Amino acid sequence: MSAGVVTALILPLGLSVPTAAGDRASGSAPACVAMSESWRYTNAANNCADTVSVMVVYRDGATGLCSTLPPGAYSTVGEGYLGRHGHPDHLAVCEPS
Repeated sequence: MSAGVVTALILPLGLSVPTAAGDRASGSAPACVAMSESWRYTNAANNCADTVSVMVVYRDGATGLCSTLPPGAYSTVGEGYLGRHGHPDHLAVCEPS
């Protein structure tokens, strides 16, 4: 299998596009965006009909990078609970800078 084919097969699973620091949160993510956490990663699934941009808000108040998720996307959006900030609290809608 060529590298181009492998890339084409992998990309749809990770369509999250992290953006630069300075992104701003503007309220909680809609209920159709699901968050899951493990010791290593925080993931988000966009079950909405529209593209959404979300960031992780950790229990210590820190925020992650803004990630844009098209409808149906499932992607890593932050550190897991063994990271610098511990457990995530929720996902917030963000505005990519």
